Amino acid sequence: MSDQSALVTKLQALADDDATFVGSARVISMAGVPAPMTAVLAEIDNAVLERTFVFDIDGVMLRMSVAGRRLRGLVDIAGVPPTAKALTGKVLSQDDPSTTKALGTLLLDLCKDAKQITIQAQPAEPLGNPSEAGIPVAGLASLWQVAETAAPQSRMIRFLSVNAAAITAYIVAVDGEISNTQGETAQLDMIWRDQFGPFRKRQKSIFPRQESPLLVCLDHALGDGRAAAIAVVGDEASVFAYDPPAISAILASWRMITK
Repeated sequence: MSDQSALVTKLQALADDDATFVGSARVISMAGVPAPMTAVLAEIDNAVLERTFVFDIDGVMLRMSVAGRRLRGLVDIAGVPPTAKALTGKVLSQDDPSTTKALGTLLLDLCKDAKQITIQAQPAEPLGNPSEAGIPVAGLASLWQVAETAAPQSRMIRFLSVNAAAITAYIVAVDGEISNTQGETAQLDMIWRDQFGPFRKRQKSIFPRQESPLLVCLDHALGDGRAAAIAVVGDEASVFAYDPPAISAILASWRMITK
């Protein structure tokens, strides 16, 4: 890694205390949160200075030239069929919508079921000539039919949704009133009714000023090696049953969603 690239990575880490890093790459989307294409467009929209963004989408590496909140073009790509190479080395322009649309089709396909997307900012590399500015994010979002910002959704519902494959049942309450349930909740209802209130009361007596999101795993709470957990964020609370082997992914997505 060059000195400039290392410096950029360090500055990013200092600027965002809640950022999650994999090596020197910053995680911008995990388990579909935020929406992968929305996350990619947001990074481009935040890019003022000319630089090369290296996106890793589940092992597919895309090096993109960005500047002035615009995508200038795809510098290089690895981990996809050779036919995608035809999209590299071209500066995007309004006069050549076919290339922009083809790149959008590729990105949408890569992001469709993406589990994790990371980004590294590296020094700018030559692409076209300086007068070719590329296309702003608003234009890309319109052409690719992608929302520039994610639709509002509560953090608890987002968390439960992105972990749907690992969470087998849940109870959700807002301001203490049950608002949503899914799956077999008889045992979860007992935890909610008999244990949640006393647990929160005890927790608040020990940490009276703690208002940060809370996730507590209850190993073997449901018997037969089955696990449950209590989650609290804002005015929402949940008791849910989950698949124990998936706990690492569950915890990682919780941190991403509630940071």
